[in-house]
Amino acid sequence: MTRLHACATWSSALLLALPLAAHGSRSVRAEGPPAVSAPAPADTPAPRDLPVPPAVEQGPAPASVPPREPPSWRVSVALGSGSVYGHSYVMFGGNLGYQVAGGFELSVDGQYWAAASPKVGRLAPGLNWYAPVPFRPYLGIYYARLFIGGQADQDAIGGRAGLMLASTPSTAFGAGLAFERILDCSFRCQAFWPELSVGFRF
Repeated sequence: MTRLHACATWSSALLLALPLAAHGSRSVRAEGPPAVSAPAPADTPAPRDLPVPPAVEQGPAPASVPPREPPSWRVSVALGSGSVYGHSYVMFGGNLGYQVAGGFELSVDGQYWAAASPKVGRLAPGLNWYAPVPFRPYLGIYYARLFIGGQADQDAIGGRAGLMLASTPSTAFGAGLAFERILDCSFRCQAFWPELSVGFRF
């Protein structure tokens, strides 16, 4: 398309030049369309140097805090034997404990002493502490209320010690020894017995 347009432009220029030469006029040189000069580009200002934001100083990373062991409940059943009032008993019992911080546990212990007379029932709230080492040795103190068949109820204080052998995160086996002193008593006022227990934690 561009080539055809150029030929048509030069043909028109020749036709105009011939009549002017016949009358002795000065020759006219055919010229193309005036060149159109492109406007000079405006001076583009150099981009200014943008200010660099100051570096943000970060404080030291917070120290990692070991996760706290959440509070949990423990239910255990116990079987043992002991002697009190000069008689040997077989003991059946259970314990409900609530673990708080630092390895401490609030507990309520209930027992029934059978196989001798008089029969003895026992309810003992207490406090246990479990050491944070393998096999978890424990110490405990408690206050006990004794319900003696055919006699007045009596009060006692005592303690226990042993090992809690954990087999799974929710089940543990324990073995220990308990000692108890009956208050307001003047004859054979001490009791002791071994304890074997299996506990479930939830």
